[in-house]
Amino acid sequence: MTSIRRGTLTIPTSTWGPSNPLPDIFGSGDIHAQSGFEDAEDIDGEGVDERSSRAQTALPYLDQDGYLAEEEPQEHATVVLENDHLTATFLPGLGGRLWSLLDRATGRELLHQNEAIRFRNLALRNAWFAGGVEWNIGMIGHSPFTSSPVHTAALSGPDGEVGLRFFEYERIRNVSFRVDAWLPEDSHELLIRGTIVNDSPHATPMYWWSNMAVPQLEATRVLAPAASAWKYGHERVLSTVPVPAVDGGDITWPARTLETVDYFFDTAGTRMPWVTAVDGTGFGLVQASTANLVGRKLFLWGQDAGGRHWQEWVSGAGSYCEIQAGLARTQLEYLRMPAETEWSWVEAYGALQVDVATAQSEDWSAATGAVAENLASRDLPGRLEALRDRDQSIELLVEVLPDGSGWGAVENALREYLGQGAIDAERTPFPADAVGPAEEYWLRLLRGEPATATELDPQHPPLSYQIDPRWVRVLQHHDDWLALLHLGVIAAAQGSFAEAGEFWQASVDRTRNAWALRNLGALAADRGNTAEAVVFYRSAHELAPELLPLTRELLGVLHDDGRPADVLELVQSLPADQRDDGRVLIAEARAALATGDLDRCRGVLDRNLEVLDLREGDSLLEELWNEYQAAAGSTDPLPSRYDFRM
Repeated sequence: MTSIRRGTLTIPTSTWGPSNPLPDIFGSGDIHAQSGFEDAEDIDGEGVDERSSRAQTALPYLDQDGYLAEEEPQEHATVVLENDHLTATFLPGLGGRLWSLLDRATGRELLHQNEAIRFRNLALRNAWFAGGVEWNIGMIGHSPFTSSPVHTAALSGPDGEVGLRFFEYERIRNVSFRVDAWLPEDSHELLIRGTIVNDSPHATPMYWWSNMAVPQLEATRVLAPAASAWKYGHERVLSTVPVPAVDGGDITWPARTLETVDYFFDTAGTRMPWVTAVDGTGFGLVQASTANLVGRKLFLWGQDAGGRHWQEWVSGAGSYCEIQAGLARTQLEYLRMPAETEWSWVEAYGALQVDVATAQSEDWSAATGAVAENLASRDLPGRLEALRDRDQSIELLVEVLPDGSGWGAVENALREYLGQGAIDAERTPFPADAVGPAEEYWLRLLRGEPATATELDPQHPPLSYQIDPRWVRVLQHHDDWLALLHLGVIAAAQGSFAEAGEFWQASVDRTRNAWALRNLGALAADRGNTAEAVVFYRSAHELAPELLPLTRELLGVLHDDGRPADVLELVQSLPADQRDDGRVLIAEARAALATGDLDRCRGVLDRNLEVLDLREGDSLLEELWNEYQAAAGSTDPLPSRYDFRM
């Protein structure tokens, strides 16, 4: 019989420090958003915002950048589905991630598991960790929920089978989504049904990728039913390449690839797209799906010095690669999801054993044919399509654990205020008792109540933001500094930056506050007015000097305005905990270099400098090292600890 149980997993985990209350107005984005087939803003024929720093932003979500380098054992809640063949362990507190998939016949783990939950700056909201299978929705990049709890429910199927549901409300695209896990009694595959519901009257760009971390051994080979792929490497240009041979090498052997690279396999026309990573015995994880989850990808950190360091940085000693599956051909494009539409697909995850000589054969068609033959013997296409097309109204929610956010409840309250229908409560019952301090402000507005004295105290940063213009009608009934601040953020999210600046200035005029002043500084910096940005940022910093993210941003605009002496003066005045921050040390080293103090710059570089929130593709450390070498007239090679070249 299939069973479901709750438990805990204790694993070393990055400790959390204070969160970042500053809204991500202009964004840093994902490196995959720099190029592609389509632009999300063009889908409905609307004009493209041409501002120079145009980038993907995580608004209305706040950045999760308050983690520290220290790791401590931490207990994480788990939910386990198990039958005679598989044990699947999920982490509801971390996006519902499938952390472990154990093949019970062999006792072997099918996924790569990190030695620690080690947060690094690779997600839309910064904090991301390697391992398992994560579910990514909405925007190009790692999901806003990848390091946050989601709602969890136990399911009962039409024949009494048990299942799991993870669900949340996604506020960038204004859609609800759910991930259902089923493990039928005699199944050798865990079945995952993903569903996205756009019940609004507007079409929206949509994105979904399921990312699987798998062990990368010397003999690991990745197979997929494709004769060509789109390559996306350090050139940030998408090109078409044959599979498996590219430039004299075979791209399907991860341990033989030097560069950090994405390969998106072209599986068009396949009734059941699949991808697998098998080891030197022909054993490994295989993932297959209904045809509408068309994309398949292989991601490699690569075997050059920078790639190996990145892998150690995020995962420790164990090597891994990622095989992935998505709704679109590549991760550089969105699909247009029409209004009032529901999309569902089904994935299968399980163990694969094929003849190793065939799997490692230079005959690509023979290698992929062996996998296809194995999958055909399981009658998977019909089973996957049947689950996708099954009437979900006959599935019952047995128990709901309100562990996720209260934003679904807030959305329902907003719809009621506007006379609109609520989100389907039978499938995604967003509970009111999930509402916390970050959501309560918005519910009070909908009830016509004023903000609390604490919320209106400018010493306290707002706990949350909105970007949906439907909130303008609600906020316009209030004229305090906080409402004006929020109106400015909504205007900025819609691309109306002049209007945003007017709202923020009005907020400052009403009550002087660091939050609107910082936004005015960010706006000035985005326009290239660095001197004006310095004025605003200094004013904001005077009001909130203890806020490290604000200190980092002030140091950045001082640098951009060519004021290295001012950078050093500010650094000297900071408390010890801020002075030891990696970003602050980088600012100090660059300013010392600019003022000719090579010894001070070298002193920072010799400290084994660690920039914990280094972004994927960020060449900051390499550039600083090279600038120092040029100024010092030396040619020392880049230390391995600073080598994040991709």
